[in-house]
Amino acid sequence: MMSNRCLRNLGLPIVVVLVLLAGCRSATPPVEFYTLSPQPPVAAADEVAGSVDNLAVGVGPLQIPKFIDRPQIVTRLGPHRINVDEFHRWAGSVYEDILRAVTLNLAALLQSNQVAAYPWEDYFDPDYRVYLEVHAFDGRLGQYARLDATWTITGRDSRRPLLVRKSSIREPTRGDGYDAYVAAKSRILGILSRQLAQGIAAVHRGK
Repeated sequence: MMSNRCLRNLGLPIVVVLVLLAGCRSATPPVEFYTLSPQPPVAAADEVAGSVDNLAVGVGPLQIPKFIDRPQIVTRLGPHRINVDEFHRWAGSVYEDILRAVTLNLAALLQSNQVAAYPWEDYFDPDYRVYLEVHAFDGRLGQYARLDATWTITGRDSRRPLLVRKSSIREPTRGDGYDAYVAAKSRILGILSRQLAQGIAAVHRGK
């Protein structure tokens, strides 16, 4: 049988290990969550609103690369490398966040209460549909965010494109952290929404 002294000596290393483990656990940074914010460019509303009359617009479906459609926020390290940050995450789905932001932006720009994100209810019959294919939505932390996308506007006959355009938007982050990076992404979606609204207005005027 081990003496009390031996047990005491054996217990000391265990206590040290437990203290070290507790220190490691407390050093782990907390997870922070982010969301994209709708922010329609005010100047564009006047350009568009006069040429449309409470149009019904459906936004989506949306296609985004799988490496972006994940809980972690992705930044670019180089032409062929990305960083997936476990401690800076989207509060929800980035897919749904993009759709929500663009939908709210368009509703404000078109001054319409009939703008809905895909999938919409069966009773909703949009005058125009906007399909978005995102090729890139990333950037460098502390430098810039960027979006490369192709978008298509159709009428009630969704098989016949009325307008197809590409958008390449790059926005400085105006700061070093993830708050500034996500804010730049929100501004990018505001710029994209302005282009979409102008496209919808142009198609509608040409009818």
